[in-house]
Amino acid sequence: MSLGTRAARYSLLAVIVIVIVCLASCKRETPAGTTQGIRPPGRDEAVEKERRWHIGFSQCTATEPWRVLFNQLLEREAAKHPEVELEILDAQDRTEEQNAQMEALINKGVDAILISPKESAGLTGVVKRATEAGIPVIVLDRDVETEDYACFVGGDNTEIGREAGKFAVEVLGGEGKANGKIYEIWGGKGSTPAHERHDGFAEVVGEEPGITLVGEQDGDWKQKKGYDIMEAALKIEKDIDIVYAHNDPMAFGAYLAAVDAERDEEIKFVGIDANPDEGCKWVKEGKLTATFVYPPPGEKGLQVALEILEGGSPEQQRIYLPTRRITRDTVDDYLRDKGML
Repeated sequence: MSLGTRAARYSLLAVIVIVIVCLASCKRETPAGTTQGIRPPGRDEAVEKERRWHIGFSQCTATEPWRVLFNQLLEREAAKHPEVELEILDAQDRTEEQNAQMEALINKGVDAILISPKESAGLTGVVKRATEAGIPVIVLDRDVETEDYACFVGGDNTEIGREAGKFAVEVLGGEGKANGKIYEIWGGKGSTPAHERHDGFAEVVGEEPGITLVGEQDGDWKQKKGYDIMEAALKIEKDIDIVYAHNDPMAFGAYLAAVDAERDEEIKFVGIDANPDEGCKWVKEGKLTATFVYPPPGEKGLQVALEILEGGSPEQQRIYLPTRRITRDTVDDYLRDKGML
């Protein structure tokens, strides 16, 4: 090959390289967003995905039937909201465990926290810390000793106590004429619902001079303790007209103790909760004389949390859910209204 021919070829290759470089340079200078395969500015892939709220829930215990129903209704409500990631934690009836769960949720930086406290005083500090960390806290069922939270949702325990008191007065002869002896079985005395259920009840029956409270013990919401308390009481008290227990399992435990002592027919048993598979069932069977609805607050609590996270605010800081008297005459209507019959 002659030197001239070789030089010509080298010149041609150089031209081709220059053209390729120019084309590449032109492509890079094309405005972003107009070239296929280049994402327009501001359209981050993570932002395009559906937003998810991480909401933690610390339940004081998941073994009591009312709290099982509480969790089930909360999960059902969460399933209606695909934007919600709900994390349910069981504190196993231990205040120290619930404190640890709350600290873990704070450290995770969840978007909101729901808590149903084991006791008021022991959980007050950690609720305040969550609020100080900028996390909305919705307190459910049992209160704490601070108002440093976003909202409280639960039954009005004082009003429920009053309604139970009114029923007791009716059973014992009516206002101004009531006469009889009542034994009270408390829930946990470290919890606000127990004090409120007692206070509301005492407010009403205390107006009746013919009514005597012959005993009161702490059953810690447990059926077995309700049984043990009543077993001991029946050995001492020869006359008990009504047992007022702060929940249905304790009332039923007391009933079983009375059956074993062959005194069940002389005593009326009144509880609170009205779970379909417990209180309502026992009322239908004639084992409890009455129960009062204590609505689980999980559904409303989650709705409040979402309202806050979306920039709104609850209608008030304390939201009370209504009660209802359940007797043998009304139990089927109640279950039918709830779609459970």
